[in-house]
Amino acid sequence: MASTRLGYLAIIKEATVATALKPTHFLRFKDWDISLKQEIIENNPIQNNRWNAITAVPGKITTEWTYNVDLDANESVHFLYWAMWAISSADVWSTAAQVYRHTLTLANTLPSFSIEQAKGNLSDATNNLQNYQVDRAYWAMVDKIALSWSDWIINMEVWMKSHWVFQRSLLVATATAGASVAVALESVEWLAALDTVNIYDNTPANETDAVVSISTTNKTITIATLWTTYTVAKLAKAELVPQTPSYSIAPKVLSFINASFQFGADLTAAASAAEENIENWTFEYMNNLEERFWSLRASPSVIAPKWAGATLKYTKYFESVIDRDRYLAQTRKAGILTIRNNEVIWAGDTNLYKYTVQIEMSDLRFTSYEMPTWTDELYAINIEASCFYDSSDARAVRMLITNSQVWTTYTA
Repeated sequence: MASTRLGYLAIIKEATVATALKPTHFLRFKDWDISLKQEIIENNPIQNNRWNAITAVPGKITTEWTYNVDLDANESVHFLYWAMWAISSADVWSTAAQVYRHTLTLANTLPSFSIEQAKGNLSDATNNLQNYQVDRAYWAMVDKIALSWSDWIINMEVWMKSHWVFQRSLLVATATAGASVAVALESVEWLAALDTVNIYDNTPANETDAVVSISTTNKTITIATLWTTYTVAKLAKAELVPQTPSYSIAPKVLSFINASFQFGADLTAAASAAEENIENWTFEYMNNLEERFWSLRASPSVIAPKWAGATLKYTKYFESVIDRDRYLAQTRKAGILTIRNNEVIWAGDTNLYKYTVQIEMSDLRFTSYEMPTWTDELYAINIEASCFYDSSDARAVRMLITNSQVWTTYTA
């Protein structure tokens, strides 16, 4: 297979939970892979044998993985929206639809998404040697998001869980060449309208066909014209054909020099406070998704959020113990993390709005701090704080993103 740089990641919000759709939004990402994990139970009945793993029994199937992406004021809203879902958007420059602000707050329910990831040389399938792989996950949800910085591009780590991941499905009945052919597969849950599949067997023979219709009841897909007969005995299978990715949204990547912190007794005071010097910070937002395994299938039958929470961790250097004591004496703080580049979104905007990701934390409580010691290093305190709910703000955390994208970019 070819370089990983030739792959893509695409997503789409599901209109109906756990019903796959063909992803249409192509997002840039740095690393990781859709992952399916099959639990193998090591059965150990007593049979005059001291070895523990005697027979293998299939157990639960889980699909959990993590993406690393650059924090991008245009694209990252997709992931942030997945995590929070309550979104309101407005054109903040009223004379022209050029500058948008998206406000994200906690929702009691979360959306589900279909995700497609392709790997390999997407255009190379010569001589029946397929040099790509297309995986599709559906009912995918965000478990946790972490924004972190040391001295480089701000990284966003996204922990995902999903209902199922598909790579290919075997034919369970021979499909005879002809018109309007119903192809019977092990499963069709991974397919969606407008998909194109590549049908193979080890004759070798293969062809690419558009899916006309899908029957989840009969587990069949209908092909308008099947040109070749594919037999179960020859391990016939169907896989997704890669899409041609299109990256229409301009990247607006944010780095550590774009971040600033302000703290105060409340958000109003924090907004007018001086910026503080902060090192090596990480903001985590957690949905605590729980997978519930029922009798119908090996994979989770439902994925649901439990309690939500957020933490802020950072390092701060103090000139003196007096400065340290003054800082730690404030048992409660509100905090604002603003990440803004120097690019004006629209040249005609006299308000000079710039690409911005802002996180408001209404009530920060220090839960731990330590002053580590190691060779040839200045003393600095590592601080961890939890984000508490504030009744006056009616929230714990709010995110405000200002960019050039209309809100339907993220909700459609």
